[in-house]
Amino acid sequence: MSNWLIDPTQRILTSALDGLTLREQAVAANLSNIDTPGYTAETVNFESELQAQLSNALNGGRDIALNAPTMGPSAALGLARTSASQFAGTATSSATAGASLGGGNPMAAQRVDGNTVTVDEEMTALAETQLKYASVSRMVTGKLGMLKDVVAK
Repeated sequence: MSNWLIDPTQRILTSALDGLTLREQAVAANLSNIDTPGYTAETVNFESELQAQLSNALNGGRDIALNAPTMGPSAALGLARTSASQFAGTATSSATAGASLGGGNPMAAQRVDGNTVTVDEEMTALAETQLKYASVSRMVTGKLGMLKDVVAK
């Protein structure tokens, strides 16, 4: 695809899908190593990096989550941050954008064999990740549908 077709929103949605995919892979690795002695559960935190991209790349450092529409019926519905705590995430130690993969919570319940994987927590994380992935992929589909409508007219 040409660069002019891929706007900042599309890049952010793509980054979100990539981060959610990495999180799902980490959960799968955790579940597959549930009986491995000494295994530390992995976690993926990409939301804080995604928020940094929203704040800096899209808006030149302004405190607006997304550029508000300037015309049409949704012009009054632009998203804006009203306080610094909105969309706040924890800083990651990774220098790469998108997602960071790290060890799990060091305070997590550790079994006698040293494994920190908890089935209930992993299944909850998997369900949450799948719901988020489905939502973001619907947004991508809608965005591409809008492009298709514009090209068709």
